[in-house]
Amino acid sequence: MVGTGVYVTWVTGSLLGGILLMPLFRPQGKRVTLAGFVDMFRRYWAHIALVFSIYVWKDLLDGLDRTLMANTHLDMTPFIYAIEGDLVLFIQQALLNDILTFVLTHYYVAGYMLLVYTASFYFTYFDDRWMADRLLLAMFFVYAFAVPFYLFFNVRVTGDHIPAMETLAYHLTPEIQTWFTRIDPFTNGMPSLHIGVPFAIWMGIHRWDHDNRWQNYRIFVGWFTIVTGFAIIYLGIHWFLDIIGGMIVAYVAIRAADKCHNWLWYRFDERTFNARLAWLLADLGHPKRVISGWSTRAWNWIKQPSATQTGVVVILLMVATGGVLLYDAAHQHIPAEGVSHPSQAAAADGWLVAVDADENGNLSAVIMDIESGETFTKDLDLNEDGNQSDLGIMNTKTEVLISKNHAVIWQGYKIITLRFDQPNSNPNEDLTVALYDDLVLLDSAEGANGTIFALDNGTVLDISNSQFESVVETAADVILIDGEETSLAWVTDSSPLTANIITLDSIQNTLSVEIKATVDPAMDEQVLALTGTMVDYTNASITGISFDNDYLVAEVNLSAVNRLIMVNLETGEQRILGDPLFPVANPSIGHGHVAWQHQQFLNSLNPEDEHLDWDVSYHVISENRSYPLHVKDQTNQTSPQVMESHIAWLQEGEKDGDAPEVRIFSLEETFEPYSSTTMQVATILLIPMLTIWMIQRQKENERKYSTSEEE
Repeated sequence: MVGTGVYVTWVTGSLLGGILLMPLFRPQGKRVTLAGFVDMFRRYWAHIALVFSIYVWKDLLDGLDRTLMANTHLDMTPFIYAIEGDLVLFIQQALLNDILTFVLTHYYVAGYMLLVYTASFYFTYFDDRWMADRLLLAMFFVYAFAVPFYLFFNVRVTGDHIPAMETLAYHLTPEIQTWFTRIDPFTNGMPSLHIGVPFAIWMGIHRWDHDNRWQNYRIFVGWFTIVTGFAIIYLGIHWFLDIIGGMIVAYVAIRAADKCHNWLWYRFDERTFNARLAWLLADLGHPKRVISGWSTRAWNWIKQPSATQTGVVVILLMVATGGVLLYDAAHQHIPAEGVSHPSQAAAADGWLVAVDADENGNLSAVIMDIESGETFTKDLDLNEDGNQSDLGIMNTKTEVLISKNHAVIWQGYKIITLRFDQPNSNPNEDLTVALYDDLVLLDSAEGANGTIFALDNGTVLDISNSQFESVVETAADVILIDGEETSLAWVTDSSPLTANIITLDSIQNTLSVEIKATVDPAMDEQVLALTGTMVDYTNASITGISFDNDYLVAEVNLSAVNRLIMVNLETGEQRILGDPLFPVANPSIGHGHVAWQHQQFLNSLNPEDEHLDWDVSYHVISENRSYPLHVKDQTNQTSPQVMESHIAWLQEGEKDGDAPEVRIFSLEETFEPYSSTTMQVATILLIPMLTIWMIQRQKENERKYSTSEEE
């Protein structure tokens, strides 16, 4: 796993630090022995499991959070920034120091682990059940109460929002940066758990330590919280409002633990757990009587109409409504209708064209109008494996090219052109005179079927007419071509890192852009550690291009890894998209978005299954932010295509034997109008149930008031 080395160091150091500090914080009269650790787990395994269960479901929720951000862009950071302004930036710039950055970065992670470990182990190791029952439950509640904020009140780290602010901790070393990228979605700012957890521990000791046996530990936690507050501000991670949010969540967690610890630990006390289990298993009649008793009490509770019962129903209705909306927000991409077994697909603006195969291997072109959902199918005189032995070629790949108004199906010598304005007309077929290296389809005001350019042994030809004229005048061989509307881009073998663009209209303008794929040398060293291959800038070359009127995106092969560079064609500004440590491919740009496929966190020398598949991400240019569309699946998503308001891609079947799909992701509407029975019923029932609850609560309050007056 990428970043494991630094993580193991932090964990080991935190555990050893916690053990070494035990003599300083132990209650009077207590000793530290090796046997005590075994006894601790035997007596408090449920308490410890409760706290460390956070690490399990945090990983799941972070994945859900990434998906929600990709689908909804629920970003509350501008509101926080409107309140605070550049206050955190002033502190960082006033105190910026390399040594301070190094120390606080390791303190930020290892120190937090140290506190969680010590708070979990000290009270259980020294058998202080009074404190363990309350404080470990409070720590659990801190995270539980923060979850809704993390999902629906996304606040980005300060260094990711304020232009001049640096995320010092995340960029200390490439390995640390990769580790943070893997475990942190960078949107869980409010509330700060780095403040919430230690503040809850400090407040809990203050609330429940009546004989001051934990006074030294409370003082330590107090100073730890103060230093942590400074660290998360200085390192460019949290806002001051995040600290306030953490303190509020800690207070609520303490109150909740105070109220319900008796109920919880009465049922899950480790000292009686085995006895309860043995009692249930000793006689099969015991479980039946227990379940029967529970059922009877539950039924009697339901039969008694009160505000409590009605309130539970109201909460369940709200949970059902929110659950459906949450599911919808996390499942925005759907399969394209009318495409059963796609082998290739391309999309542009509001159109998608897929090559579909039936059970006999016969191919057809499915043309879809994304906005209306209308589809048109055209049979193709081609077959699934591209076998054209009658023309002297075997197993030629079928490709789909698309422009704003036209599409081309290309297989070997054969080209079939399709027009979107006449989708029901018969396709025009043409046999080319050579096996071209590549084709590009551009729109043409004059040509009814667009303009087709071919790369033929280093020369770019216009094959839309019988002249087959050369388009690009260059002494070097052209190795790559691409097109957009009426513009053509190419790369030559003599300048493999220069992208050239020519506008083929009445006024021909030519632009050349030299692509720079260099990064911090430390990152290149990490690429070597991940792949066993040196990053080769000398022999680097562009292997893929996509562009529009404003931006160009180039895929650059560096032997060890491919990198994605986006260029502002007006200003010349360049930036790397995605993670420069890991493979990327097939960029597509348009309408203010860039999409690509990637293998995030792939360690080629020691690959894990969840990192071997290709996933899709997209970048919103106006926000300068990227979003992953897939998190921790093991299904290949490839060939992403940016459309006017959608992104489409090919997705393999989730199980062996499943047919592939063309998936479509909406960039606009997050929540669709629902015909869901669950949503409709819940919405209607909420009105009478809320009315009943209010009336019941009012009557119960009146009875309480009357009783108190009589007394």
